[in-house]
Amino acid sequence: MTDDKSKDIVANPSKEFAHPSEVVTAPDLSAKQKAAALEEWELDARLMQVATEEGMAGSESAGPNKLIDVKKAQSDLGIDTLKKKDDSGGPNKTGL
Repeated sequence: MTDDKSKDIVANPSKEFAHPSEVVTAPDLSAKQKAAALEEWELDARLMQVATEEGMAGSESAGPNKLIDVKKAQSDLGIDTLKKKDDSGGPNKTGL
């Protein structure tokens, strides 16, 4: 797989994979790339939750929110999903 293709997958994993569990078993991605792809998918899922909560038009048409599935896939990879990268910022609606 080319580096550009890997970067595209990491940047937008839901375009390449139907379900977060497919990222875990993707043979062409390194563990670091899988973690980054799932992190991106988590952010997208959290932002979709916020959009839905705020009644933004079109957020329902994007399909079901896969946050729970993303967290399970991260757990399957052994990623500590409770560990924060940077706790210096204030609280926000996405929890990140």
